Amino acid sequence: MEPTSKQHEDSMDIVDAVARKDFMLDRLNKRNKDRQNYLDVKLEQRSKECAQNEGVDYFAQSFGQRAYDIEQRIGAMQLDSGDAPLPDLSKLFADITLQIQELQRYLTVSTMFLSDYKIKSCQNALNSLTSACDEARQRLMPKKKFGFSGKKSVVKHKLPLDLCKVDAPEKTPKTGGTSSAFTWTISNQRNAHIVLRAEQVNGQDITISNVHKCLVELQGHAGSVQVSNASQCTLLCGPVARSFFAEQLERCTVAIACQQLRLHSSQATRIYLHVTCRAIIEDCREIEIDVYNYDYAELEADYEQSGLNKSQNNYTDVADFNWLSPDVHSPNWTLLKDHAAPNWSAVRRDFLNNIASDGKDAVKDATMI
Repeated sequence: MEPTSKQHEDSMDIVDAVARKDFMLDRLNKRNKDRQNYLDVKLEQRSKECAQNEGVDYFAQSFGQRAYDIEQRIGAMQLDSGDAPLPDLSKLFADITLQIQELQRYLTVSTMFLSDYKIKSCQNALNSLTSACDEARQRLMPKKKFGFSGKKSVVKHKLPLDLCKVDAPEKTPKTGGTSSAFTWTISNQRNAHIVLRAEQVNGQDITISNVHKCLVELQGHAGSVQVSNASQCTLLCGPVARSFFAEQLERCTVAIACQQLRLHSSQATRIYLHVTCRAIIEDCREIEIDVYNYDYAELEADYEQSGLNKSQNNYTDVADFNWLSPDVHSPNWTLLKDHAAPNWSAVRRDFLNNIASDGKDAVKDATMI
């Protein structure tokens, strides 16, 4: 018996009802799935935010406590210094310096989740601790004062490089099993080619100030380098174990490998950089940065002696304390693009030729601090 039209319509209604039911179930399932995905994403974001906040809170507590402990050690040492023999003071200062360096490394590895303001405030605290330690060392362990007069010589055309280096100081005789620590200063130089070799640089804190149109080369692994007030100069440095601090550079070129770089109040300066921490600039403009490429015979050995990790270079990661927008690149610094790497041998040769053609003196001055 064939189905009637009424039965056919009823069967079609049943099919439509089942289809609508399946459609509604699919929509409900999809909506429920989307809602669950949304909740999962929100939960993950909240977990990340909580973890980050916990990391920041833990860092603030840990950093503050360690900085306070160092400050207390410096203060207690100054109070008790009258009865402490010199060897004990030397060991205490070495321990405090090591603590400050470890705290600096702790700040460096934590910069990924800290704000620029927090990094700056912590760095200022570290600078204050370093200054307090240096002042206490100078007061409790005063150095003997040594003076070395600079020598003058006229730079001839194609002058051998060795004759352009700063004269080395006389060795101070050892007394009581201890030796004096040397810190070099190059200051008030114009149109000079100055080269410090390994015996003058290794482990020392090098300070350079008031130089104009000079070519300065530090071939060795310095402990730290500080430059103040340089214009139209080229500064080439081997690996620096700790920090490179520079201020008031104008139209300079710098090649530096270091653990930390801080640049203040400078403009129109190009830096060829290897830095294992995050570089910091402040009150700067027209700063150009490219990868470090200075080279000399003992460079590889100096890398090993300095402790710098040659495979880790964060030269593209620069914090500008005058530009706090995380989404927009700072207009105060740029990475060099489509620019040929300089040939430092050619730069050196051209510099010496220019001095010789101008008939100017190359003045070398080394002063012990």
